[in-house]
Amino acid sequence: MIHTDRNRLAPRDIPHPEYANGLVELFKSCNVPSAFIAESFHNVSQSFGTQNDETGVYVWFHFLSKDIKAQNVDGQLAIVNRPKHERAPEESDEACEEDSEEIVDTAGVPEPQLNQANYHWTKTGVVLRIKESRKSPSTKSTSTPTSAPPEDPEVTLLCFGSPNALILRFERLAKMACYKDILDDPYMLLVIVVEEMHKLLDAAGWSVAWTFGPIETRTFENAQDNPGTAGNELNFAGLHNLAKHTIYLHENCGSALATLEDLRGFHKTTLAVPRNSSQQATRRALRYRRTLFQSTQRRLASLDQRMANMIELSFHLVTQTDSRTMMSESNAMKTIAFMTLIFLPLSTVATIFGTEFFHMSDDAPNRIQMSSDIWILWVVAGPLTLMLLIIWRVWYLDARARLGVDPKGTEYMGWKRLKKRFEGPYLKRRIIGRAMKGNNEGIELRNMP
Repeated sequence: MIHTDRNRLAPRDIPHPEYANGLVELFKSCNVPSAFIAESFHNVSQSFGTQNDETGVYVWFHFLSKDIKAQNVDGQLAIVNRPKHERAPEESDEACEEDSEEIVDTAGVPEPQLNQANYHWTKTGVVLRIKESRKSPSTKSTSTPTSAPPEDPEVTLLCFGSPNALILRFERLAKMACYKDILDDPYMLLVIVVEEMHKLLDAAGWSVAWTFGPIETRTFENAQDNPGTAGNELNFAGLHNLAKHTIYLHENCGSALATLEDLRGFHKTTLAVPRNSSQQATRRALRYRRTLFQSTQRRLASLDQRMANMIELSFHLVTQTDSRTMMSESNAMKTIAFMTLIFLPLSTVATIFGTEFFHMSDDAPNRIQMSSDIWILWVVAGPLTLMLLIIWRVWYLDARARLGVDPKGTEYMGWKRLKKRFEGPYLKRRIIGRAMKGNNEGIELRNMP
């Protein structure tokens, strides 16, 4: 016989003030392993454990998954973070820190409102206790047995923080299932839990994919039709949030596969040779669920790669837009420089003739007369101009050397090597080097067919 009143669907197994006392009583009455309770205190996201003692066989695990649902917002699918007051008590929140993956109680902490953001997690803890039946000893002749009366087998399943779909699934199971099948292989209850958790994880993956698909298509169309302005329409915060959801889901799927492999291994070890059809069906179901998780994992890996390509393309589009802006500004500067060059000769002549060295004669005909001291202008302006050209040349060569533009490497180091440029040995080596270079080029030309 299986006691349906021992199928417990409890809130999350965390010390919350609202139901902490009830959880303590439940843990004591069902002899929940201390390792399972410790996992809850340490925010363990994935685990699988077994224990065998006089009270029965215990199997437990934790399962963590992002719970993401796409909604229609202004005619487009988007991921929206549900407010806390709209969530069930067993639902959990991601820590407000972006880089944290812990599941903590964030009551009273304002949640950031970001594009495509979601901080909703579902963390399910499952404990299965199997207490085998104790048969009465065989009696001899007319002796009266003194041992305790036989006990019916008991299967106790505790589910903490379960999604609503799992609750409805067990309610239907209690109405239509054959208890004998469950007693033949109680591990089929864990198969149901794994199945519902896969549905939750798979639905979250599809929600991210359906949200990302239109963004990807729209970006490709803009890149093809309007490459110059496509970068201005990108929302990098939304793209990075979608990529973050995919990374989390990929991690959750890998953890679920590890838990499923441990469960399959334990089932094979405990029931090396299936004794009935229920045990065979459980083994086949576990193998089938593994293929479903593997399929979801591969789809998430593909989605992650698509997002990486999209983010890379987005950066290229932004870079292209910035380059076009810089080219436009460069053209404007070229126009200003060109207009300056047009009026530069006129302004130079006007400046020279506007000095005191030129003046109009007072006697008719009024002509421009040049002062005999005009040479002072050239004596002062000539060296200053030459000095300015030398400073510019030294700075220019030094800048090219720093940027690695000059193919001659460190030969030009600007003012740092200015003194060495005028030394005799240095000039001699340069003259000899250029002469040898010219000779080598002449030899190569003569050797050409």
